[in-house]
Amino acid sequence: MIVKTAPSAQQDTPSRETTEHWLWAAAPDTPLTEGDHPWSGKWLWFTPLSLLDRSWATIRTATEDGLLGYRSKAATLINARTKSDDTRRPLCVYTRDWRNIDDVQRVLTSLRTLGIVDVLLYKTDSDTRKGRYGTGASTFVAPATKMKLVIPKRTREALEHQHAARAQARRAAAARRKAPVPKPT
Repeated sequence: MIVKTAPSAQQDTPSRETTEHWLWAAAPDTPLTEGDHPWSGKWLWFTPLSLLDRSWATIRTATEDGLLGYRSKAATLINARTKSDDTRRPLCVYTRDWRNIDDVQRVLTSLRTLGIVDVLLYKTDSDTRKGRYGTGASTFVAPATKMKLVIPKRTREALEHQHAARAQARRAAAARRKAPVPKPT
């Protein structure tokens, strides 16, 4: 389990945080220490440094009010990856199940309603754990100003495979229920 700490009153601005790489917020009834869900993922918004604190305040408040996903985080200024754009930092808004397209879409719609018009990328936590970054790592994409998510071919194929596997499991379970039970002799 990953342990997350809540920002202190003076450390809830990412541009002033000097000890933590991430600042976290949680939806009501969701502890920050909650572990990752097996199918969790997050919307990524790479915000300019000049808007980082204000953007985080918006995301943090909306998360804590239960309007977004179950938790969110903001990269601080000490959180910089090599080969990354040093003029931006990611803000992440998590959902519990990337396969629940209705919920992923709901969070996207909420982000757009908050005034976020930039390109947004959605990535699964399993892809992050596998080290998938950059081009082709996004599970979903939301072009700038668009309310509807785009599903890349790789994601469509994964969802189709998931649906086919579930349908096959349901058929097998139904067949087992219908099979005659042998009588003891």
